[in-house]
Amino acid sequence: MPPTKEAIRRYRRFAWTIVAFTVVVILSGDLVQATESGAGCGENWPRCNGSLIPAIGDMHTAVEFTHRVVTTVLSISFIVMVVAARRLFGHGHLVWCTALWATGFLILEIFLGAALVLFGWVEDDASWGRVIVDGFHVINTFMLVGAVALVAHFAGGHPGFRVKPAARRDRYLLATIAIFILIAVSGTLNSLADTLYFTEAVNVDETPIAALLVSIRAIHPAIAIGGGAVIFYLVHLAATQATGTTEKLALAIQCVIALQFLVGILNIVLLTPLETQIIHLTLADALWLLILIFSAHTLATLTPDEPRAIEEIAPAC
Repeated sequence: MPPTKEAIRRYRRFAWTIVAFTVVVILSGDLVQATESGAGCGENWPRCNGSLIPAIGDMHTAVEFTHRVVTTVLSISFIVMVVAARRLFGHGHLVWCTALWATGFLILEIFLGAALVLFGWVEDDASWGRVIVDGFHVINTFMLVGAVALVAHFAGGHPGFRVKPAARRDRYLLATIAIFILIAVSGTLNSLADTLYFTEAVNVDETPIAALLVSIRAIHPAIAIGGGAVIFYLVHLAATQATGTTEKLALAIQCVIALQFLVGILNIVLLTPLETQIIHLTLADALWLLILIFSAHTLATLTPDEPRAIEEIAPAC
């Protein structure tokens, strides 16, 4: 028996709510690094300072424990999302398969976060382990939020999409995604460099990895400005014949890029205060979601601006 339209609408709203909450969890994780609270629960995981519910003795413990709590709530929400997708759409359906992918990214995200804590790659640590895991962490974070967004997108009756590397438009979109990821990784390393540079616990001149990260801090703004301009142009090329929702998404991407440039400059001028960092990261998440949904519309196997009934969508993963 196919799901009712009301059940589909409720599921779609629930999925978009999870997208928003996932962004909140991501920002709380960024807050952990920005406030140097990664060791707020000690080197304990999943316990915090030896307890499931610790005594909140300082700000660092409060920030780290709050991040763990919201991550737990998100994990429960993912379980509900997957179970509901299985019951509504059935085994092998596009929505169900995408929900499984999203859950896989969440599990990997949790393990990466746990590794940072258990190996002590937090606060003032300047090691290659932290650099590598931080890089994978940010990539997986965007895969996570992107996968959940696609769950909501497909649940709305939109068709699947297919990438054809031989097609020029598809290459524009693949390049856009690759450039965004490069900017994101360089931004993470830049943030880590700032953390090590402004702490008194690390002598940059005597710590080779910290010295290297600090010496290349200027690379991120250069990559962000150049890469942002290229993304702006590639989206313009990909949307040459776009209409309706796809055209609006392209315009939204370009507006967010322009706004991100302004916030990035403000962030540098003000010496990266916490407030502008959070705004900067929020805009990065918004830009990624817009790029992904724009790509899904542009590469749709059916007419992207005319959602189909959910039972008409090819169920193959």
